[in-house]
Amino acid sequence: MPLVSTNLSTHLEGKRHACGTRTGTRTEVDFSIDLGFTPTVIKVFNLTDRIENVQIVDATLDGGNNAKGIRTIATGVTTYVATGVSLGSDLRSFDVDISVALITDDDDVYWEAYS
Repeated sequence: MPLVSTNLSTHLEGKRHACGTRTGTRTEVDFSIDLGFTPTVIKVFNLTDRIENVQIVDATLDGGNNAKGIRTIATGVTTYVATGVSLGSDLRSFDVDISVALITDDDDVYWEAYS
């Protein structure tokens, strides 16, 4: 009997995930993140102002054409709006328009994407 056994979840097996942060003193500009895979969900969190933008990449939704996603703000209000988060033209990256994503100078940002 092995000392360690492994139980694979069919729900998570084969999934890809990437995450990162943007912090420090800077003038914020639109940015792109190269993932190396095509995501199905992209999340961008403005930690400073407590704003979460979630983009579901699905051609059958408004979000499929990178127009709308789910935004939750600090007060807890959740809306289906333009989030400023979109799949890159190469389909293996994503772009963030800071004016729409509600990110300003020196905001700490955490992002994650998975497929």
